[in-house]
Amino acid sequence: MSTSLFAQKMQQEAEKRGLDYDVKAYGLAEVDSEGPKADVIMIGPQARYMVDEVTKKFPETPVKDIPMQMYGLMQGDKGLDLAIELKG
Repeated sequence: MSTSLFAQKMQQEAEKRGLDYDVKAYGLAEVDSEGPKADVIMIGPQARYMVDEVTKKFPETPVKDIPMQMYGLMQGDKGLDLAIELKG
């Protein structure tokens, strides 16, 4: 399964709700360049081991791994809810 597909599902849900969000998926190699632009960083479950490292790089940005079940079922609606909760 693709993190890009999960991001698309989140984006579709944001549009359905009338929210002006821009949900994007990037590889971990791009976290240094794209992380500073993010309001929230969500990491796919296959890379959850990176959460602490990314949190240290961006202490002002909420960082969380996507729960495996949510990701596996491609629940973009729940992913969006999690992002909104993280953003506060």
